[in-house]
Amino acid sequence: MKKIEDIEKLSLEDLERISLDSSVKVPEGLEDRVRASVEEHSSSKHRILWLAGAAASLVVIASLGLSLRPKPLKDTFDDPAVAYAEVERALLSFTETVNNQMNSIKR
Repeated sequence: MKKIEDIEKLSLEDLERISLDSSVKVPEGLEDRVRASVEEHSSSKHRILWLAGAAASLVVIASLGLSLRPKPLKDTFDDPAVAYAEVERALLSFTETVNNQMNSIKR
């Protein structure tokens, strides 16, 4: 009986010649055992891929849920008078900009 290392070193021509040699006896049930092993490996691989896909989907859904939830508003001013003054300043600046643009369009 050959060792796996010896078989791996054979060329494709040698492997084909051996496979066509009718004097080599193949153990009974070998094909069934190989087929069962391949099917078992294939089904476990599909199961692992399915589970990995499901886990990745859950991570994406959780990430979206966390990133899309509304963030609580935070006050930036402690004093309402200062906040009002800042809003008034911003609105005056906006009004001046709009008026300047309107005047340049009229010319």
